[in-house]
Amino acid sequence: MALADTTAQPPMNSLDFAYYVCDAGAFEIDYDSDTPTHATIITSNHNQRFELNRAAATNGVQFAGGGVKFWTDGKKVLVEGVQPPLQNCRLKGA
Repeated sequence: MALADTTAQPPMNSLDFAYYVCDAGAFEIDYDSDTPTHATIITSNHNQRFELNRAAATNGVQFAGGGVKFWTDGKKVLVEGVQPPLQNCRLKGA
């Protein structure tokens, strides 16, 4: 079993969250600490909430749970398993 790379860290502010704007909406991702093992995504689509755990990634940072996956290398962002699809996401203020 591969362990999650805990050396790579996702972009976040001093309150341990980040806000992304995408083509079809937006989402906030809240982390449990500045070296997170758990994250919660809250979408702009009726405040859908998804609880995710740190998952193994060959590069970047990945969280997954309940059919939803969030991955970032600090520049690119991938969100899978949410409706409407969140594509072409960018960190707000970046």
